[in-house]
Amino acid sequence: MSQREAAAEKGFSNGNAHAGDNLQISTFRRALPQFLATSAKNLILMDLGMTLAFPTLVIAALLKSKSGLHFDDAAASWFGSIPFICQPIGSIISGTVLEPLGRKKSMLLVNIPHFIGWYLFYTAISLPVLFLAAILMGLGVGFMEAPVITYVGEISEPKLRGVLTSYSGIFVTIGLIVEFLLGTLYDWNTAAFISCFVPIVTFVAITQVPETPMWLLSKGRVKEAEKSLQWLRGWVPASLVQNELNELIRYSDASKLVLKDKPSIKQTANNKENSTYSNPVNLEDELPNGKKVAENNPDVITFVNGANGVIINTPAPPTNNNLPTENTSLEGSQRKATVAEILQDLIRPQMRRPFFLVIAFFVFHNGSGFPAMRPYMVNIFQELRFPVDANWATVIISCIGFLGVIVCTVSVGYVGKRTLTLGSMAGCASSTLGLSVWSLLNENSPDKSLCWTPFILFILLSFSFSFGLAPIPWMILSEVFPFRGRGFASGCAAAVSYILGFITAKTFLDLKSTLSLSGVFSLYGSITVTGIVYVYFKLPETEGKSLQDIEKFYNEKKVKK
Repeated sequence: MSQREAAAEKGFSNGNAHAGDNLQISTFRRALPQFLATSAKNLILMDLGMTLAFPTLVIAALLKSKSGLHFDDAAASWFGSIPFICQPIGSIISGTVLEPLGRKKSMLLVNIPHFIGWYLFYTAISLPVLFLAAILMGLGVGFMEAPVITYVGEISEPKLRGVLTSYSGIFVTIGLIVEFLLGTLYDWNTAAFISCFVPIVTFVAITQVPETPMWLLSKGRVKEAEKSLQWLRGWVPASLVQNELNELIRYSDASKLVLKDKPSIKQTANNKENSTYSNPVNLEDELPNGKKVAENNPDVITFVNGANGVIINTPAPPTNNNLPTENTSLEGSQRKATVAEILQDLIRPQMRRPFFLVIAFFVFHNGSGFPAMRPYMVNIFQELRFPVDANWATVIISCIGFLGVIVCTVSVGYVGKRTLTLGSMAGCASSTLGLSVWSLLNENSPDKSLCWTPFILFILLSFSFSFGLAPIPWMILSEVFPFRGRGFASGCAAAVSYILGFITAKTFLDLKSTLSLSGVFSLYGSITVTGIVYVYFKLPETEGKSLQDIEKFYNEKKVKK
């Protein structure tokens, strides 16, 4: 055995995983597979960006068209918003199938409705076909949310999770740029045909990456989880991931919702004496009467069965390296939780608190105005008298957004999510209020010459939105929920986000007609200013923290900033 290998083994034998890791593999080698797996997943997000951009192309071509297919204002508002109202259905479905199917299979399946949707857009010769394709794409986008959100959080190390989640936003912006560029160079039918190839490439790429270790452990597939972790940590030998795997087993077992018939004190004592392993429920960290559960013995996990309030002491999961080598279940005999028990589990404080935070974040995300205006950008740019062609302006604005996402990716690990969010919201508020003032002063002006001021303000809006308000709510969503119920909670939160997106997109033309363009910009700016106050007092910093630490934070009785 070489001196290097001996030192590594010594590091692991002393329980120091990092000592062995640092000697065996480089930081680059550890990070590379995590970036590759995230990139394969991110192709789905590229498709998402293209899907978000496509209504802009169709509405610009068909709104009040004089020949062939055409939209009036009502049809345009429905076409621009109907995918949002379909997405919650897909999100909820995604949350329910995510646990039995797994993250990887769910990400593979989502490509099917997207391919069909793009093909229907390409062949559409009537409005019903256009709307059918939009509905399919909306369901597909909703379905992708839960697996995409949970995948990156469960495969990445804490120090890389912020970078990897913000890196995901780059692909959404790339999708926007690609689709707007296709719409500038080709008609919308041809753009849809070219877009058909993206789901095919995505499907192939995802087949090459592993399932998340956390999901595999939740199904008792320990050996597969070990192999997945070996792949994700730099294609390393099993010995280099044993400590991390043991910790994940502890976390996975503590996260499971296991509901058993009410045991007697004697049965509980016998279980403890015989060291019969059973999975802890850990629904709450306190008794029904409010008294804390003591955890004085590190070798015993104490928990409360949420179904009947019984306190049960069980031996902790194994901490040595003698792990099961076959895909044997760790669960034992137990009954399945009822729907009522699952819903009760989902409203526990460590789920409820982050859920309300995420929902508030999505209110300000959509209330900033940028998502609501996206389907109508070409028409808005024409009304604002941009000094460049409105179609090319969509490409320029998207490229500026791409730079914003790059800024987020590079800086999130250094400045944190709170600072980026507050800076982003300040930029969005300034630009929308500036656009409001400019529109108010110029909407009745006889001078209809082209102007650079609204163009520059819209560039500021795109950049500000993209480095904070666009990616960070989804980054927060990927890490604040406990593992147990994460898929369903993420799907529900994403569903609420898309309902908000539908409301803002559907009401934009009506608000514009009632308040004028200046009034709409004022409304969006006011909402964003309110968001700054909320985020300042309510958003904790999660950058660099492990999922276990974040879960523990929200499990506390009083959450402090």
